[in-house]
Amino acid sequence: MSKLKEKILVSAKQLFQEKGYEQVSLRAIAEHAGTTIGNLTYHYPQKESLLVAMQLSTQGEALTHFGKMPESAEGILHEIVLMCCLTEEICTRSSFYFCNILQLCRDIPTLKQQVEETREIVYKIHLERFLALRDKGLFRSDVAPGAYESLSCSFLLVVSSWLNLKKLFTDTASQFSIRQVLLDNIYSYLTEDGRKAYERILAEKDVLQREIAEHLQKNLL
Repeated sequence: MSKLKEKILVSAKQLFQEKGYEQVSLRAIAEHAGTTIGNLTYHYPQKESLLVAMQLSTQGEALTHFGKMPESAEGILHEIVLMCCLTEEICTRSSFYFCNILQLCRDIPTLKQQVEETREIVYKIHLERFLALRDKGLFRSDVAPGAYESLSCSFLLVVSSWLNLKKLFTDTASQFSIRQVLLDNIYSYLTEDGRKAYERILAEKDVLQREIAEHLQKNLL
């Protein structure tokens, strides 16, 4: 991606986050990015094109950061914990996107297609790791058939709905941290060895915080 295209995307995301998607014009994005409306529309003919590009960027980042599974069992568990910790930050920093994603997908078929592809990738990334942890002895094997498929599905459902519920409702369930909900979900599947590894990972707070900061700096949505 050229520097100008990347700068335009960064400006669009910042303005969408500050003012809301509907309230931001292409001209405002061009001015914020320090370019002309002609340059912007050359790369992104419509405002919807920016959302599709953001989704493709998200998909690419997910594959880059989580495409290749670590070899060691503790490395896999560390990656899952990192995913759980990142999720809340990502949702909060891109609240315009997660709060409006259903309506945006109804209105923009190309975005819907990209979101579906990304969801499928994320589902498979989680499931692959959950099953590997089961086979390596850190996740339980004495669970119902399809339990890890359901766990992978629940991760997607929680992420999809959390921010909308948190912003709309004030009941107890809506105020839970998504990070803690996801971590608690995986904890119940850990074996004794898995729980020991989990505690070691959480004890290294500085390492986790540094990795979270690095991922966010790379603009992972």
